[in-house]
Amino acid sequence: MTKTLLENIDSIPPLPESVQEVEKIYQNPDSTFADMQKAIEKDPLLTAAILRIVNSPMYGMKSTIKSIQQAISLLGKDSVRTFVLNSAVDSNFTIDLSPYEMTKEQFTKACETQLALMINWLIRRSSKQLSILGPAAFLVDLGRVVISKTLIEDDKVDVIKEALQSGEDIADAEKTACGAQTTDVTATLFHHWNLDPDIIHIIRYSDDPDGTYEEEKEMAAKLKVVRETVMPNGEITPESIATAKDTIEEFELDLESYERALDKVMAA
Repeated sequence: MTKTLLENIDSIPPLPESVQEVEKIYQNPDSTFADMQKAIEKDPLLTAAILRIVNSPMYGMKSTIKSIQQAISLLGKDSVRTFVLNSAVDSNFTIDLSPYEMTKEQFTKACETQLALMINWLIRRSSKQLSILGPAAFLVDLGRVVISKTLIEDDKVDVIKEALQSGEDIADAEKTACGAQTTDVTATLFHHWNLDPDIIHIIRYSDDPDGTYEEEKEMAAKLKVVRETVMPNGEITPESIATAKDTIEEFELDLESYERALDKVMAA
């Protein structure tokens, strides 16, 4: 990583106190739903942010969720904890993705769609995987925000724009411009925040699931599938779905449950 990129990562402040408190409660095996609820409700802005996300049509709730208690009861601690981590993005980052020719709204849409797809895919099947893959799916591309800032400061915006125009691999362009790709930066940022090492590991290997241990390969592959399904601008296309299904076949993942989750997200 270049000096500017490392400095930009180091300059990002710690997670807000309310987020740290919820994370501490989540990691405590003796904590209860009520403990998490109380910690969230101490912060009105955090509460409002979670209720906004959980009421997205992508989660298919039959009625409006009006309380944190309802949100935790219906979606579980794993999902709500991910929504809490989301609040760190708004409080710690100025999002300018102009080097990627993307708006903040497109970036936000992509993050939220990836999260919704992952939750709908796993919520009835594997809460253990969801505790890792939920935050990973939502925040895996956060490193792109830091890279974008670095490109602007180092006057290397053209490296990414030329790659976009020519159809070259964006990860390779990122490495050329600042010495690291998006997933590397996100993993380093999560380490900076002292988040779960398992999340960090899965993010690092989501570009190359074969590079990790056999027991972690499935999760890395699922994160790769979700990122392939949802384009960086938040759109889902027939081409992106076909690419994702190739990965599902390669790693022998459950196609039927993926398609059910995808149908739910696309119907929103």
